[in-house]
Amino acid sequence: MELQKNKIVLPIKLGIDPMEHLLVADYKDDPEYTGLEPQLFNDPVNGKGIRILRYRKGQKVDVYWQKGVNVDMNNILIGAGVGDFAETVMEPACFEITDKGVNVNCAFTDAQNRKVELIIKENTTSQSRFPFLAPVGNCIDNPQRLFLVNMLDFDFVRKKGTIVEAKIGDRKLYTKSFPLLRNFKKVLFIRYSALPLVGTLNPYMDSPLIFDAEAPGSVEIDGTTIFVDENHRITRLSIGEDLRKVEMNFLPAYPNLANISDSESRSGFWNFKMSGTHITGGSYSLSREGNLIETEIDVTENWKPKGVPLSLKIFTRFLSWFRTWPTTYRWRGTIDIANNFSMNGRWERKK
Repeated sequence: MELQKNKIVLPIKLGIDPMEHLLVADYKDDPEYTGLEPQLFNDPVNGKGIRILRYRKGQKVDVYWQKGVNVDMNNILIGAGVGDFAETVMEPACFEITDKGVNVNCAFTDAQNRKVELIIKENTTSQSRFPFLAPVGNCIDNPQRLFLVNMLDFDFVRKKGTIVEAKIGDRKLYTKSFPLLRNFKKVLFIRYSALPLVGTLNPYMDSPLIFDAEAPGSVEIDGTTIFVDENHRITRLSIGEDLRKVEMNFLPAYPNLANISDSESRSGFWNFKMSGTHITGGSYSLSREGNLIETEIDVTENWKPKGVPLSLKIFTRFLSWFRTWPTTYRWRGTIDIANNFSMNGRWERKK
């Protein structure tokens, strides 16, 4: 494939999965299930309504959703695969977060013809929520993308004064307690976010981005703004705005693959920001031999919790995988210049 002069070739893509609210509730001693996770959507991509994930023992995940919610099985990247997968009628279907805390009241019939009920009604005056990175990527054996869920406006559900009920058929689910105090009060292992930000990096692509851009300057592709220096190298990627913003920065700037000579190698570093906060980062490298360019994005930086209470700092120190799981990810790709810049890339979990 002959490229016109000043064309830029980039094998990196950012994304945001829109979500309004998120809650995760863990349960103990049940013979089948370990947790329920209602999610609220209101956007053109995912539609409008509630989706509920139900976590099985053995790591499979059941997925139920209301009519009006758009669901793609290929985008359910949590656990060891999908179990039940069905649209259902939810009545009631309430999921709201106010200055009094979380209010969830949902019920539906599952694929086994059992009624599933979830009620969580909090009554608190505390509004001192904080950001926290959910370790969802730690549970994915064969990742299709790097998946970072930064739970802005995050908190645990207080034990005192909260109505909590969960049932599957005639069987009651018993909520786990969180082992540490939150503001000197007991809390349940139910956590929620009024503003989850879900950022993604490099989903499957069979070709890199190929585009024109002024040098120096910027161009927008699929909602992502790509910033280019005077040498047609990429300095930054940015998608979203305000609190719902994801950025990837490169130092030195990421090379334009169209300008890589045979037997040439390049390397550098990158960082990943969400809502303006540094989340993780690592190194990049690429080398060309003949018509093939081998490229790698390695995640090497632990997440460092910022603005979290002391109890959570202790918790993430004790369970270090909350901070270290991003560093188990690495992406490798091959671009074939002679075959129309076709690309084959994949994420892997490092041992």
